[in-house]
Amino acid sequence: MSISQNFPEEGPTLNLNFAGSKTLDPRITFSRTTTGTYMDDSGLIKVAPADAPRFDHRYVNGEIESLGLLVEEERTNLVTDSNGGDYGYDMSSGGSPTNDIAPDGSTVACKYDLSSNTGTPFLNCGVDTTLTNGVTYTMSMWVKGTTEFTVNLAFVGETNYTVESRNMDVTTSWTRETYTFTLSGNQINSRLQVFFGTQGQGKIISIWGAQLEEGAFATSYIPRSAGSQSTRNHDRAYYENVDQTEWFNKTEGTVVFEHTDVPYNSTTSAGYPAVGFARTSDGSSASAIQYFFTKSYGAAQYLVRITPGNDSANIDPPGGTGSAAPASKVGFVYKANDYALVRNGSLVGIDTSGAVPDAYMLIFGMNGVTATEPNWNAHLKNLQYYPTRLSNTVLQNLTK
Repeated sequence: MSISQNFPEEGPTLNLNFAGSKTLDPRITFSRTTTGTYMDDSGLIKVAPADAPRFDHRYVNGEIESLGLLVEEERTNLVTDSNGGDYGYDMSSGGSPTNDIAPDGSTVACKYDLSSNTGTPFLNCGVDTTLTNGVTYTMSMWVKGTTEFTVNLAFVGETNYTVESRNMDVTTSWTRETYTFTLSGNQINSRLQVFFGTQGQGKIISIWGAQLEEGAFATSYIPRSAGSQSTRNHDRAYYENVDQTEWFNKTEGTVVFEHTDVPYNSTTSAGYPAVGFARTSDGSSASAIQYFFTKSYGAAQYLVRITPGNDSANIDPPGGTGSAAPASKVGFVYKANDYALVRNGSLVGIDTSGAVPDAYMLIFGMNGVTATEPNWNAHLKNLQYYPTRLSNTVLQNLTK
């Protein structure tokens, strides 16, 4: 240990800095059978090819922050034409659109000049499927104005005309607005609608990237135009055969990692996406040393399991409002009869009983390699592994 006894004397034997390097270690297996979008370090929305990892970013106080490796579940965009390239937006009144530079750098965003309009124009974005009573959906789109004003983002249907709506603040830079609602009554010939109202009189607004997806939160943008792919399949990231590597210790060790918010619920609300080790070749938690997220009821858990139903250690940290686990720095240790969990510098709990299971695979924000298993819909910023059981004090300092 160091002189202060507060930090490890030796560095980690595995150090993955996804947010800093924006690359994937070649020893990690990654797959996604479709394209997927992300924000690059210049602030543009980019399309990653199939089986290419996404290193995402976001604007924070006008600066671009690197978020790390994005791991998401499968989602489908139900809007008929999302990017405006074929003018899938139908301006019911107020004039035809012109082109504007979109968040992806293209010129297919739709720009509407309402400066001479004195009515209450609105804009329709199509949805070509029947939506189901009791199902939760999230609608989203990017908007930008030449001045700041407020419009209304609504979901309308043929059966019940205005089903859900919310005010949307338009600023002078591109902003993605989202709104989640649970449908009351089946709807056919449904659509998203931007209602400019009297607030839109004399204004200029640009719109791009309309999306409607089944789920309790928005995921990354899924481009769609007539005849194109409208589903983004799940991401999978894992490191196999860890028990055969030089950096891994079978009897004791420490994992420290940082992640963004893991949201509540999903289209696959059961199951436990996780970070940690699995003994099984399919990456499941049947035998595992994992910190996993029970998304269906907003909690997280450090679990050491020898066999199904036989837990060596089980430590429950608190959940958080709006997420199964808020953005956190997490550290956990394993050693026979000596387990501990730390989050954001605080000791969450210890467990002093149980053997250490074998490990085969290190998984990153998922639980299982097959398509039926869930993802955590979040970013992994970094992960470090130490081949010793670091003290709780050291672990607390590493996660501050």
